[in-house]
Amino acid sequence: MTRYPGWGYGGEAATGTGPVGGYVSWQTGTAPQTLPASPQSSRAWLYGSGAVQYFFIGDAQADPRRFDPSRHAERVRRISSLMDSIDPDLSIFHARGGKLVIAEHLADYAQSPFAGIEYWRAVVARLGSAASDEFVRLYATPGADHVGTGAPVGVDMLQVLVDWVEQGRAPQQLEQVSLAAPSPHAEVQSRPLCRWPAYPRYRGSGDPGKATSFDCAMP
Repeated sequence: MTRYPGWGYGGEAATGTGPVGGYVSWQTGTAPQTLPASPQSSRAWLYGSGAVQYFFIGDAQADPRRFDPSRHAERVRRISSLMDSIDPDLSIFHARGGKLVIAEHLADYAQSPFAGIEYWRAVVARLGSAASDEFVRLYATPGADHVGTGAPVGVDMLQVLVDWVEQGRAPQQLEQVSLAAPSPHAEVQSRPLCRWPAYPRYRGSGDPGKATSFDCAMP
């Protein structure tokens, strides 16, 4: 893999520096990046500099700002073969009855949601639409950031997968629900979770906080 897609729109206002994160926490930090990484460093610098030093160069004292990928190409390829899930040929997985559900948040500021979307497209291109539809699903939530803030994201994906594998119920349109705290957790908001590339479109009437006021529309 020699490229990585850009980020989506919608998470730009997320500037928190705590555990929830935001662009400041994940991408820019609050001070110039240093070695070793400081509490003011971005997570991208913390993870990226560590990967370059320990994975690719193998030297804890190396300066990642002077990293030359061409000098470590073989090592990069080796690490990629161990860690990157980019092979679109899932024919063996499919033949053995495997099911795959991919979920992305389109306002994610920590990783690009389009990486997962591009992988899904690669699987469909490799195996064809009909075969892919038998075992792969892709769902994307507009407006949701890395941890799901900004949109209702409460859907039990594990149960969706279990129902598909054990009961043969292939998932189609799902429903996401936001619940209030504390218990008994009344429903606050709901939205349809549409199969990609469909998206939730307001019908023009009805409670905008209810999934029943939306349709899954194609772009």
